[in-house]
Amino acid sequence: MRKIFLLLIVLSTLSVHAVERVSLDTLQAHWSRFTNRMVKITTPLVVCGNFYDSLILAPERLFCPEERAIGLADGDSTMYKIIRAHNRDACVILHCRNQYYNVRTGDIVRGLKARVTGERQLLTGKSVRTNHLPKDRLPRAGKGGLRIVGANIENYFADLGGYAHKRTTPKQLAVKTKKLSAALRAMHADIFALCEMQVGDKAPAMLVEALNKSGKKYAFVSLGMADADRIGSCFIYDTERVHPCGEWMSAYADTASHYRARMYAMPFEETSSGERFIISVNHFKSKRPGRTQYDTNMRRMQNTDSLLTMLPKAAEAFGDEDILLLGDYNCYTQEEPIQTIVRAGYADMLPHGRSGNYSYSYKGETGYLDRCFASPDMARQIVRVRPWHINADWYYSHGAYKMKDKTKHRYADHDPIIIDVKLGN
Repeated sequence: MRKIFLLLIVLSTLSVHAVERVSLDTLQAHWSRFTNRMVKITTPLVVCGNFYDSLILAPERLFCPEERAIGLADGDSTMYKIIRAHNRDACVILHCRNQYYNVRTGDIVRGLKARVTGERQLLTGKSVRTNHLPKDRLPRAGKGGLRIVGANIENYFADLGGYAHKRTTPKQLAVKTKKLSAALRAMHADIFALCEMQVGDKAPAMLVEALNKSGKKYAFVSLGMADADRIGSCFIYDTERVHPCGEWMSAYADTASHYRARMYAMPFEETSSGERFIISVNHFKSKRPGRTQYDTNMRRMQNTDSLLTMLPKAAEAFGDEDILLLGDYNCYTQEEPIQTIVRAGYADMLPHGRSGNYSYSYKGETGYLDRCFASPDMARQIVRVRPWHINADWYYSHGAYKMKDKTKHRYADHDPIIIDVKLGN
C-alpha cells in the first residue's frame, strides 16, 4: 500500500512538471489549449527585441512594414497590411530574468522551455541562453578613397543642464564619450556627419579632443542654431585628408527653431586630388513614441520640401553637382518623404532586401531611419555603402551608462552608415 501511495505521488509530480514539445505554429494555432502548461518550443526563435524583463521572439527578424511596403494616410497597401498582420501573428513575448546586454537582437534561442500564460505570452524564471551571431566587423576603406560616416550619436551634450539634465549625469557622459570616441576611431573615417550633437562648440570640441588622443588631427564645423540647450548637427573631419571649401548653407533662414535648424549643406575638398563635393546632413522631425508613420508626417514633408529647395542652391553656390545626403530622416524606406527624395533624382544608396539591412530597431521591428542618398554624379563615385551594426542590436535604456559596459557597442540607438567613395571615378 505504501509503495502504491509513493508511486501516485511520483506520477502526480511528473504530471505537474511535464513539459510538452510543441512547434511555434502549433502553439499559435491552439494557444488556449496550452495555457498554464509548460512547453518546449521546437522552433528556433530569433530575438527581435530586448526590453528590461522581456524578449520579443519570432521565427525570423521582423521588418517594419513601412520598410517593405507603401502605407499611405488615405489607405494602406495590401502588402503593408499583410506585413503588419504577419508581424503581429508571428511574434511571442517571453517574460524572463536576463542579463540584459548578454542578449542581442538577432540572437537565436533553441529549445525554449517556458510556461504559457496568455495569448502570445510566455514566462520563465530563468535566464535565456542564446546563440550569439558574430559581431559585425567593418572592413577598412580601400586605398585612395575617402570614408564618410553619417551617424546619429543620440543626445551628446557637454553641458548637463536643461534639456540634457534628466538624460545624462557627468559619470554617464564620461562613459559615453569613451564609448563614442572608440567607435568613431574604429570607423577610420575622413568625415563624420553627426546628428544629435549639442549646438555650439563645446560638445564637438570635447569629442574631437577624445578622437585626437589616437594621433589623428580632426577638427569640427558646428552648425548654426540659437538655442545651445538643444541638439543640432556638426561635421568632424580629418584635416590631413579633407578641408571645408566654403561656408555651410541651411535649408531655413530661421535657425532658431529646434526642428528647422537641423538641415545643412557643406562643401568639402579632398586635399590630395582637389576634388570637391557637397555633404548635406539632415535630421527630420521625429515621430512620437508608439505612433505610426502618419504621426508628424506633414512636418517631415515640410523638411523634405525645404531640403529639395536648398540642394540646387547649394550646387550653384558651391559650383559642384556631387551631393551626398546623410543623416537621420526618421522615415522608413517606403514612407512619403523618402520616396519624394528618390523621385527628385537622388538615388537611395543603401542595400535593401536582406536580413542585415537596417539601422534601427523599435519594438521588435527593424528598418532604415538613417539614410544615404546621392546625386547622379556622386552616385558614380561611391564604392560601397553599408550600415555598421554596432548599436541597434544591443540592449539599451537611457540608464545604460550606469552599467559597467565600457565597450564601443551601443554608444547610441542608431547604427552608423558607412560610405566609401573614390572621387573622380
